[in-house]
Amino acid sequence: MKIAVIGDVMLDEYAFGNVERISPEAPVPVFLYKSSKFMPGGAANVALNLVRLGFEVYLFGIIGEDEDGKRLANLCEDLGINFRFYKGSLRTLKKTRLLAKHHHVLRIDYEERFSESDAYGLLDLMNINVDAVVVSNYDKGTVIPETLNFVRKKFPDKLKAIDPKSLIWEARGFDIVKPNLSEISSALHRKLLSIEDVLQASREIFNTLKPEALISTMGDRGMWIITYNRGIYVPAYRREVYDITGAGDTVLAWVVWGRLQNLDWEEIGRWSAKAAAVSVSKLGAYAPTIDEVLKEFPTL
Repeated sequence: MKIAVIGDVMLDEYAFGNVERISPEAPVPVFLYKSSKFMPGGAANVALNLVRLGFEVYLFGIIGEDEDGKRLANLCEDLGINFRFYKGSLRTLKKTRLLAKHHHVLRIDYEERFSESDAYGLLDLMNINVDAVVVSNYDKGTVIPETLNFVRKKFPDKLKAIDPKSLIWEARGFDIVKPNLSEISSALHRKLLSIEDVLQASREIFNTLKPEALISTMGDRGMWIITYNRGIYVPAYRREVYDITGAGDTVLAWVVWGRLQNLDWEEIGRWSAKAAAVSVSKLGAYAPTIDEVLKEFPTL
């Protein structure tokens, strides 16, 4: 099966080093750099998760005319991700995480919001036939309301899934909508303190958007899957949390996988939660395979 992923592609850098003293110039630690590891981030991490699940993936995103863009393209090629990148006027999105003895010291973000002209330019590259489309919005300018209109018109009969960020209310017509807790709270302009609060809020959004399913993720409190006739609570599976980076990307990819496998929503929830548990137990935005999930959780 072929899947198109469109969204904010990023280069994730993990810079390893040591912190053994405080700077004499200011009360800050001195980070002695040793080496770096690079991984695809943002929408590119969603694409990697789908590749690891056995799909033929086509990734659409915006990069800059810079070395980070070249590195991201090379990573995608090495990892089996087909990509069509639009070269915009700004630098490639990048996040650099400084780690000392596997502890995060600092994160440096390199980003500016892409222009609408860049977002429109990317849509011109999406001339492809696929079985599903996944939109991964990180609010960096790649995904705008017209992006969603384009996907709805060009792929009317295909499975459409979205991690909407700030575009929750524009996501009508998508089959799967996966907001997280903070996005739901922001969309409804109120705090959501309990799991029951999230259930009620999720139903309000579901009733407006009317997708096939609304997946409301709550971090270590699990997730709600809201369908027309059910509200399914899926607890988080306890594992030693190493790094939560990319857990939402993993859930989105595995929900799409489960839906394309015609699993029921309870099964989809269990698979996705367990895949997320494996992901957060690894360094960085980790994309687990089915075999890895089965090894960690022999009974599903």
